[in-house]
Amino acid sequence: MEFDDIISKVDVVMLLRVQHERHEEKMHETVEEYHEKYGLNKKRVQAMKDSAIIMHPAPFNRNVEIADDVVECEKSRIFKQVQNGVFIRMALIYMVLDDTSKK
Repeated sequence: MEFDDIISKVDVVMLLRVQHERHEEKMHETVEEYHEKYGLNKKRVQAMKDSAIIMHPAPFNRNVEIADDVVECEKSRIFKQVQNGVFIRMALIYMVLDDTSKK
């Protein structure tokens, strides 16, 4: 199934960073071609449900997996996701290091 065939049906579009350092020899397309085929752009965002959101754990490659003008669009929850990830890690570290939680 193609990205464009399902984008209007999903509630969340979850993206991950393209790890160029791992795929240089295996990637048979340019960054521009990759973005055209698989990247989240304005046209695809407009096809999303009104209530759908965009997530990405960051860091991200602008104009590769996600268009620069989409990173901070109204559907994006990327920076909130990153912020919450910091709080989760802080809580976990506190819990692991806090001796009183072991009693």
